[in-house]
Amino acid sequence: MLKIKMPLLALVLGTSLVALNAQAAVPAGTKLASDQTLKLAFPSSPDTLDPNLLKFGPDFRTLRPVFDTLTRLNNEGKYVPVAAERWEQSDDGLTWTFYLRKDATWQDGKPVTAADFVYSWQRLTDPKTAAPYGDYLVQANLVNAKEIFAGTKPASELGVKALDDYTLQVQLTAPVPWLYQMVSAVMTAPVRADLIARYGERWTNPANIVGNGPYKISQYRVNDRMIYSKWDGYWGAKDVTLTQVTHEYIKDPVTSYYRYLSGEFLVGEIPSQFRDTVEKERPKEVYQIPAGRTAYFSFNLERIPDPNVRLALSLLTDRNLLTKQVIRNYTPTSVFGSPYLSDLQDVKQQAWFSNSQTQNNARANELLKAAGYTAQNPLRLTLTQNASPENDKIYVALADLWRRATNGAVILRQEAVESTAYFDKYNRTDYDLIIASYGMDYTQASTLYNIFLSDSPINNKKWLSPEYDRLVLTANTTLDDKERAKLYAQANKVLVDGLQAAPVWYMETLLLKKPELGGYYTGLGVNYYRDMYITAK
Repeated sequence: MLKIKMPLLALVLGTSLVALNAQAAVPAGTKLASDQTLKLAFPSSPDTLDPNLLKFGPDFRTLRPVFDTLTRLNNEGKYVPVAAERWEQSDDGLTWTFYLRKDATWQDGKPVTAADFVYSWQRLTDPKTAAPYGDYLVQANLVNAKEIFAGTKPASELGVKALDDYTLQVQLTAPVPWLYQMVSAVMTAPVRADLIARYGERWTNPANIVGNGPYKISQYRVNDRMIYSKWDGYWGAKDVTLTQVTHEYIKDPVTSYYRYLSGEFLVGEIPSQFRDTVEKERPKEVYQIPAGRTAYFSFNLERIPDPNVRLALSLLTDRNLLTKQVIRNYTPTSVFGSPYLSDLQDVKQQAWFSNSQTQNNARANELLKAAGYTAQNPLRLTLTQNASPENDKIYVALADLWRRATNGAVILRQEAVESTAYFDKYNRTDYDLIIASYGMDYTQASTLYNIFLSDSPINNKKWLSPEYDRLVLTANTTLDDKERAKLYAQANKVLVDGLQAAPVWYMETLLLKKPELGGYYTGLGVNYYRDMYITAK
């Protein structure tokens, strides 16, 4: 098995980046297959096809082929310009200038202009849009973004403007050295004002949607499949090899696993019960890839108001057993930030993390007893989960762990629901607890810690901490690397001590990949079909 270790990516400060190739060239001498069509299993239909309204991980993956952002993370782990050709940063770090490609067009032939980015960013930040990432450019320190998001200034005053059709200028209130990373996130892609004016919410219907990326959505059937077709009018079409990509929406990982074995899929995840078999029989096809994503208990603080009870539940959770024997993947943690992100070198695991599980169970039982919970008066909770065989196994193991370790003082039940209902319950905080997860939008610490800020739309507002806000916001504007790392470490401690989020593991993707699928990026789980190609067997 190939386990990928990702180094932290260096930040570029006060420099101008020359144009780099945003496309991944097929290595010289590679013999390509005559059929360049790729099928793969996908977890669910997207919640939205509107870049400004993205919230969930699968939706980001759905739109990456269709919309180009200013930059992207390529399959070598480097940020390269895409819709932009290059960018410059002023000496004081407050002005960034992105020079757009003059040969880039929308899929209906109209040129992609700086005004399209201005409109998109204003729309993203405007509170009337109600974007899940509405504060994204607030955290990027764009001039007036905070006031616009709060509703005290019009979106037209956002610190971004088109100097001409192909020059985009961004003004900041404080330096953000990783801005070139932030503008790789799909919600910052350009969108067309004329299409939204004409069609309203229906602009994302497959018949109406127009992107600026290398693939068009040629077919979409909800809960069945989405088909992408290569767009030959794309500025970099000569370097895009796959001609068609199909997402088939398959809930059962065993089904997609067998379709991989049959050769129908060239890449697929491995159900835990088959891990020993595939590692023995297909060792060169197995990859363990960091996802830049942390899973954590999200507690409903109204239903579980006692922080000592929340701590007890965290202590009772044998992370080693769950990851090594049940899930058979992932890395246990009590820290929220992923180790693959920069500026987290000072973050430490909680003191109890190195204790034996017997010690943690004893402490948990003391806390539960003090709160009045015993076998005669048990704490009854429901774990709400997205319905899947893998989640069922986690629930069964967790319920057994908590019941046995407390002699029946904690009784856990399961509520397994479909994806749409799960996300609705999450948004309304209609649960006792869930195992949530959040992944990176870019490779710097703020991408994870920003979501718990008091004014973040992603924060469900059940946990608000002025001290946490102060630490994160200060870190986000601190240029000294060592001081910034200290601030994020302090913020992490406030977050995990407050037990709104009790981290349980860093997520990794355990997958099978056929040797003939080239250009697949096995670092940090960010992939673009434009980089992939299929070789002849």
